[in-house]
Amino acid sequence: MADIYSLPPSPPNFDSVGIFYMTYCATWTSLVLAGMLFLCANRRNPILKIRGLPLSLAAIAFLHVYWILAQITYPIGLTMPIILAYDIQYFFMGIWFPLGIALFHASNSRFLYVAQLQKQFTQSNVRRKKSGCNGADTSWLCRLRNLEYSTRILIYIGLGMVVQVLLTIGMWFACRKYHPTYGVPGTELQGTLEEQIIELGRGWEWWPSALWQVVWTWIVAPVMIWRAWGIRDTMGWRLQTIGCCLSNLHATPMWLMAMYMPAFIPINKYFTPSQWIHLSVMMFEIFTIFVPCWQVLRHRNMRKRAADSNAKWETASQATLRTSSSVVWKSASIVEKGHTIEFLDKELGDRLFTMSALDHVLNDNPGPLQDFSAERDFSGENIAFLTRTATWKSSWPEFPTEDQVRNIFTQALAIYTDFISPRDAEFPINLSSRDLKRLEAIFERPARILCGEARVNQATPFDAGGSPRAHRRGSGEAVASSHDWIELGEVASRIQYAGEISDEFGLAVFDSAQAHIKYLVLTNTWPKFIGEIQQRRRSSETERSDHTGSSYTTLTSRVSSLIHSIF
Repeated sequence: MADIYSLPPSPPNFDSVGIFYMTYCATWTSLVLAGMLFLCANRRNPILKIRGLPLSLAAIAFLHVYWILAQITYPIGLTMPIILAYDIQYFFMGIWFPLGIALFHASNSRFLYVAQLQKQFTQSNVRRKKSGCNGADTSWLCRLRNLEYSTRILIYIGLGMVVQVLLTIGMWFACRKYHPTYGVPGTELQGTLEEQIIELGRGWEWWPSALWQVVWTWIVAPVMIWRAWGIRDTMGWRLQTIGCCLSNLHATPMWLMAMYMPAFIPINKYFTPSQWIHLSVMMFEIFTIFVPCWQVLRHRNMRKRAADSNAKWETASQATLRTSSSVVWKSASIVEKGHTIEFLDKELGDRLFTMSALDHVLNDNPGPLQDFSAERDFSGENIAFLTRTATWKSSWPEFPTEDQVRNIFTQALAIYTDFISPRDAEFPINLSSRDLKRLEAIFERPARILCGEARVNQATPFDAGGSPRAHRRGSGEAVASSHDWIELGEVASRIQYAGEISDEFGLAVFDSAQAHIKYLVLTNTWPKFIGEIQQRRRSSETERSDHTGSSYTTLTSRVSSLIHSIF
């Protein structure tokens, strides 16, 4: 009886199906690479910068390599010894693919983490409670608990992968089907040649990989969907996260059915069992690469429209602009209370997309815009920076004493560490390198004297470089040691900087940064905010119109509303 170990390699299978797979693989890979290059070229765009591209693209690269392997299986898979081909499939499924999925879900979890961090910029000012324990210098468990969320996630993934690698290698050595000369007795291949080939692709040694997939797709992913359901961002990030989670639910059940159900044997000849998994990999790539590309293009058009409208209408009468901007914040406040909107004039059009309208809202009632930027646009630091600097400038006395100057400098230093410093701020505002270097020359040395060592930026926790975050001790001392780190914004009212103050410090120290951030808000957050108010007004009018007719809501409309809430 022939056995599988003496089966010679076959020539390449370039029939019509084989040519399709090769063409399909080359075309899709080219599109994915083009999309990744587009994202890298636009990595400074706010939509992409907040996502943390390095981890996302690294996960996609891992998964796509495995996807390529599956596409070339039919045309050239049998050109190598069949045992070697299944060895490659086994180790890719057991090690490479779980690592890619783990990195991918770690990247997805960033959405939830950023949404939680941004709550500190809302009007309710939800401050995060620092979890951890004392004794961090002596206990490894305390040190682990005191690490930032993103670092802990990567450590847990690393530990899980160590276990997975040991299981995968150990089971390969134990299973005699891959090497008949050693292993656990009873695990060798039996039956006809066709039965041996079928048994190569299934068995107990594949179950750790299946369990890993079940954990990620049927435990972690549904939890992420549940947590992300109530978040409504303006960047398509929620759509990306939920879409990726949903598109992977079918993969493991279909893979198991294709391996164990005889009805799939004719299909497996052309569409291997792992292809059911790779369908979800393609969906990952669509949601992770092409959806953000589309969002970047939409963002460009929106910024151009806002800039053009501002240039066109900025010379309009100040009275008209004050009226239109008042309409905006009044409408926003009423929407928040659930009342009917009657204030937004349809004839105003693009006149709302002006710097004067934005200034009026920032001066009179920035609260609704602040909440929108934090909860929907994930850019709450921009509005918070503008309002903090405006308050700081208004606090300057006409003829300050030396003591007052030091108090004012300490408050300015708190603004620097809270919003500007890449080493201290959780969400550093997006400044030009020239402005950043100028402010660093004024504030960086005093910040290190008062705050101690810098921490890793939490908004970009996977970026390389940066000083390691020291553990918070909760000290109220005015000067921190080189191993401590304190949040200056929390203690600025109780301490005073006593060191040397730069000659460049003055009332206009933040003017350039203010102007830059205000223009970013005008062309990024402000148009979305106006669109949100207008959309809510239209929805309110439609609701009232529906109530005057029939109050009956059909099942179709409910399903449509549910789909709209997702996408």
